[in-house]
Amino acid sequence: MKVGSEVTVVLAAVPLLVVVALLLSRLPAWVPPVAGIIGALIVGLAVLDAPLAEVTEAVGGSLGTLLKVLAIIGGGVTLARVMDRTGAQRQLADWLAAGGASLGSALMMANGVVPFMESVTGFGVSLIIGLPLTLAFGFNAYRAALITLMGIVIGPWGSMGPGTLLGAELAGQPLTEFGLATAAMNFPATIISGTVTAFIAARHAKVRGAKLFGYLVIGAGSGLMLGVLVLVSNWLLGTPVAGAVAAAIMTVGWLLIVRRGALRPGPGGSIVPYAVLVLGTIFGQVVSSGFDGQWWTEIVASPALYAFAGVGVALWQYGGRSPGLARDAFKLWLNTGVPTALYILFGVVMEGGDIADTLAQSLANLGNGYLVLMPLVGALGGYMTASGTGTNAMFGPTQVAVGVQLDVHPQWSMAMNNAAGCWGTIASPARVELAYQLSRGASMHDDGPTVTRGRLLAVTVPVLAATSLVWAAMAYFLLPGLQPL
Repeated sequence: MKVGSEVTVVLAAVPLLVVVALLLSRLPAWVPPVAGIIGALIVGLAVLDAPLAEVTEAVGGSLGTLLKVLAIIGGGVTLARVMDRTGAQRQLADWLAAGGASLGSALMMANGVVPFMESVTGFGVSLIIGLPLTLAFGFNAYRAALITLMGIVIGPWGSMGPGTLLGAELAGQPLTEFGLATAAMNFPATIISGTVTAFIAARHAKVRGAKLFGYLVIGAGSGLMLGVLVLVSNWLLGTPVAGAVAAAIMTVGWLLIVRRGALRPGPGGSIVPYAVLVLGTIFGQVVSSGFDGQWWTEIVASPALYAFAGVGVALWQYGGRSPGLARDAFKLWLNTGVPTALYILFGVVMEGGDIADTLAQSLANLGNGYLVLMPLVGALGGYMTASGTGTNAMFGPTQVAVGVQLDVHPQWSMAMNNAAGCWGTIASPARVELAYQLSRGASMHDDGPTVTRGRLLAVTVPVLAATSLVWAAMAYFLLPGLQPL
């Protein structure tokens, strides 16, 4: 079916609009992504004349990733449930934030613990582990969900940076230099993350006036320090480990402040299952990196393996059996893992059906005005796929091609896409759904507002928009003619 170009662009946006509209409803979690997938298939095949073979090839190529994501989330939610049932979660939270909910504990989570877990594991496990910990500090469920979402701030280094590696390859740039460029572009996200987290902590503490301003300054400084540490770690140690190293330093720094320099008494055995997950994942990444192409590397490198190992350790530590654990974990996995996988599939269909490229190319016709929209395109990719890898695969080549026409070096246009796309995941349906499912039960028993998808989007979307405005100014005034690192 042939349709005018302007109408075609509007129709290409319909699947996105359908998903957003349904997200704000009370329908089951799987309905919005399924509706989006159906809409994307109709638009791609009937309106854009996308070859069916390309769509099926894209879907088939994503099955491995979908299975990996489902396994990782399964391990993550099971570990979180075990830690909660055994009391280990509370013991660890009491050690991390002995003073309860505070500015320090909020920033430790958003600029330390959650980014560290995201860097090591990825795929939302940072939310699964970080949100219950933040709840245990004493924040209400709504604020805990937002603080944890603000922690997805160094996504380009998530899961040891496969999305950034892909971006470097697509842009034809050396990995370390591309990682440095991404770190430079990511400063607006880290600073705004810290500032928003500080504001949430201020609301909890009911501070106003000069003290509120002090909170915001400290939050911005925390985000700035995280950005600097990522940049330096990327330069000294390389891109894959930069996020984990930087976030670990921030965690220790804030922990020393929160506990006034006294780390003892320690958390006891409650930290061991998480240590198994973290150290095992790092070990698996290192081992598998030397054996590219081997079938077993996907298993050894997957955080799922070490999450379930952590489950075994926790059960051994705290008494062996936990009645009803399997049922509770499976129910949470259905409510979180399946919708997440469906949203990733939605992004794949958008790409395979030529919808993503149609939207990007329509924006590219704006000439220099496209520079202002360059971060918006990246953020759109993050929204659709909840993945830095998906963002760079979907929009990266278009961003680079248009950037070259506008005198922007491929290193910088891809770095902008990488940073904006990963930060765009804070408003993605997959991440919002995960935070909603993890916090909605708790929100019915505290003094805060009941957590809804709409309330979470009402914060994450403006935060993403504000960051995109800063990036738009950088893209327009700084990127043209800027030399690569």
